[in-house]
Amino acid sequence: MNSDHHAAPEQVYWSCSPDGGPRIRITDVDASHAGAVDAKTRQEPRQIPLSDLHPSATTASGTRRRTGYVLDTGLVDSSPAARHVRNLIAQRPHLPVVAIARRAQVPATTLKDVLRAADRGQRRNMSEEVAHRLLVLSAADLPREAGGYSGQSTDAAAAMKHVSRILADHPEVSVAVVARAAQMTVSTLAAALKDVQAGRPRTIKAQSAERLLALNADDLMPASRKDIVDAAPVVEHVRQLQEAYELASIAFIAKTAGVNPSTLTSAIDDHAAGLGRGIHPTTAHQVLAVTQLPAPAFRRCLGVTDIGLTRRLRGLCALGWTLNAIARAGGTTVKSLTDFHQAGSATPSVRGAVLAAWGRLSHRPGPSELARQRAMAKRWDPPLAWDEESIDRPAAQPCGTRTAGRSGEWTPELLRLELDFLRGTGLNWTESLARLGLGSQRAHELLARIEEVVQHGCPPLPLPSRPQPSHVLAA
Repeated sequence: MNSDHHAAPEQVYWSCSPDGGPRIRITDVDASHAGAVDAKTRQEPRQIPLSDLHPSATTASGTRRRTGYVLDTGLVDSSPAARHVRNLIAQRPHLPVVAIARRAQVPATTLKDVLRAADRGQRRNMSEEVAHRLLVLSAADLPREAGGYSGQSTDAAAAMKHVSRILADHPEVSVAVVARAAQMTVSTLAAALKDVQAGRPRTIKAQSAERLLALNADDLMPASRKDIVDAAPVVEHVRQLQEAYELASIAFIAKTAGVNPSTLTSAIDDHAAGLGRGIHPTTAHQVLAVTQLPAPAFRRCLGVTDIGLTRRLRGLCALGWTLNAIARAGGTTVKSLTDFHQAGSATPSVRGAVLAAWGRLSHRPGPSELARQRAMAKRWDPPLAWDEESIDRPAAQPCGTRTAGRSGEWTPELLRLELDFLRGTGLNWTESLARLGLGSQRAHELLARIEEVVQHGCPPLPLPSRPQPSHVLAA
């Protein structure tokens, strides 16, 4: 183990082995070993030498580790892994992307999304574990081309050119229809078409090539799907979701809608290519029904700063929410929030998590009195202290609430307005005064100036007739 790295209980590590392996969670640490269990099930206890636990997936010389375990630190940029896989494809052009993904033990859809994003020049994050499994691959690790289809393969160029002519002459015929007619999987035919069109050599089963070459448009027309609708509204809806949300990939939108990611991706690619093949009505309905995306996707907020995120995180703590509750609401981990608070610099995923938690929790008090007391001791300002116009400005000062020891700044009108708002959020008289840092006697004295009679106990608090204060949206 690195001398600067210290294993601790509840840390999660992943295996550096190219063959993969289950994640482990540390349960206890002694002088030479760490107790560990399966990270998900918390079963299968074992002892791991501390020398096998590492803080980084690379050695001091920059070499990728192939043994031991690495501390899970979250997401990394996928660009290096995409470049590495492209180099592997250039060395082994006959090998499909699915075979590379299978050898790296990563989902094929994930690898395809990474490569597609890199081709489009888009930034995409991926887990460090998946990135490591791709980067550690070499051409020698991949399946040997000599294996092929046991001598039953042939060059796919002639068959793919024939299929391309059919698809160009008959846009209503889809790749899926051709694949079914040739008794092939859709993904195999689509990958072969893409490789041949890009000028990359590709082989397929000789039997499949014969079936494809024997096809003609008349054979395919009766099999073409009639139960389809125009994909244009679906494509536009997906585009609007990606513009409105960050970290909203096509695969994530498809997962939220409950449809196959490859189905939605194919429909969008076909529409962009002008093929006009449409989409199944059920798929279209499910995608169009998605109007909001859950975490880790979050709505784009221009002008959000790291100091504004820190204020939001502290404000939620001051409201009585623990880091565990905030992490669950934002779809992240406590460690990610702690690392952000210490470093003061947020990754896109943490940024989305804090904003998502803020939107869900900032309007109601949390259940943890301990969190409130700790935040009060550290003089962290609650959500009411900020409004959306000031919370992200570094030079802005908290306003709209008061802290203990500053009751001399209160006016009867301001106190009435603040109490009305807090009562509207569900807080009682005592809780409202605690939030404002004001004693009951002082509150009665202030309210007595604008009320003829103040009854003993909590005075009546009708809803205000004037507009609510500017910090309502931030509360």
